[in-house]
Amino acid sequence: MNHKQSHAFHFLYNLLLHGPAWGVGPYLRMKNPGEADFVRGRWGLYGDASPTVPPGSPRIWLHAASAGEATGAIPLLCALREHLPGAGLILTSGTAAGYRFAQAQAPEGVTVFPFPLDFPHVLRRAFQHFRPDLYVSLESELWPNLFERLRRDRIPAVLLNGRLTERSVSRYRHLGPLFQPIFAYFSALAMVGEDDRRRIIALGASAGRTVVTGSSKYDMLFIRTRTEHRPDWKDILALQNGRPVVVGGSLRSSECTHLLEAFHAVSQKASDTVGLLAPRHLHRIPEMSRWLDEHGIRHQLLSRLEARTERRTAPVVLVDRMGVLFDLYALGHLIFCGGTLEPIGGHNILEPAAWEKPVFHGPHLQKVAAEHRILSAVGGSFVVENVQDLIGQWNRWIERLPELALHGRHAREALDRLAGATDRHVDLILGVLRREEQPAHPAPHAHS
Repeated sequence: MNHKQSHAFHFLYNLLLHGPAWGVGPYLRMKNPGEADFVRGRWGLYGDASPTVPPGSPRIWLHAASAGEATGAIPLLCALREHLPGAGLILTSGTAAGYRFAQAQAPEGVTVFPFPLDFPHVLRRAFQHFRPDLYVSLESELWPNLFERLRRDRIPAVLLNGRLTERSVSRYRHLGPLFQPIFAYFSALAMVGEDDRRRIIALGASAGRTVVTGSSKYDMLFIRTRTEHRPDWKDILALQNGRPVVVGGSLRSSECTHLLEAFHAVSQKASDTVGLLAPRHLHRIPEMSRWLDEHGIRHQLLSRLEARTERRTAPVVLVDRMGVLFDLYALGHLIFCGGTLEPIGGHNILEPAAWEKPVFHGPHLQKVAAEHRILSAVGGSFVVENVQDLIGQWNRWIERLPELALHGRHAREALDRLAGATDRHVDLILGVLRREEQPAHPAPHAHS
């Protein structure tokens, strides 16, 4: 690739980036009400919070774009804390939900910050504050100015849990001069599957530095099922043994009402069924509540049950807060994972498998194609084409729940075989740190 062409694309990127820059601040405040510290952090304004690192120990900056990517960062941070006890570990996230999730889940000794915007002056402040010796990207969020800064300061980068859809490949190809230098810059790239490895090599990554390791998200699922201090959801929800439970998770757009339709149909056949319905975005709650009112179906909000101000008496509970869906999957018998009837590409369809639960989902699985192959190979997942198909399948399975539970056990066994990515990722990171002959603490002027 022509260096002048790459430079021209980078110049154009910054020209386009700075054009609407005046509107970024108001947009961030509007999108994140009540999150002033997060908004300040996006501008690289971090105050005095910074990890204390003994001389000779590395500073490692890990970036997880949102809560989903942060899920894969947590087991890695735990393992790095064990292998590099003196290291300064920094975790950033670019969404308020991811930032709060990281703050709650990160192990002791990890400092969590909002991810800096990709403006050169913002990155200058962030690099002066973090002073990283290694940058680790979880999945595939790539920012041109960030990588230009890494290259200029000679800070190595590692990609973990890397995955690329064909749609992403097409987008990166159209902007090849801007992104090819980024793919080529990585010192190591750990991809989830062989298809991901093939795609990223085609985009310019070094074949010799690119390996298939699976995803550390799988390891995090095991950690989360072993968490001891979780609410007693069965008691909070007043669930009796043997009572069927429907869980609809991460519901998007029309799925929010489609799953209410599916629950209503199943409850006609098994009147004691309880429904736990969780939209991906909480602004859908009023729409779902109206649908239930129009159909004469009683419902309550999870937040009120959790606060113990109400006892559950209604057949439907609307999950009106974030961060609890994974735990609720443990209670389900008929489970649907959203973003799959709508053309979103799917959310984490492996989460139910961690609880030995099979999952139903729609046909749009571009983002979770590898997970779909894993589950479908052992009968741990069921594809439905539309809500009518879902209702038909659930009406058949509601009478055969013990048999369905067997599919859940197969799903968990398949998940067990995916464990171990975290150990492979740690080995890659340690290898890169050994190869790099940088000082553990670059002088501040090197990042100015």
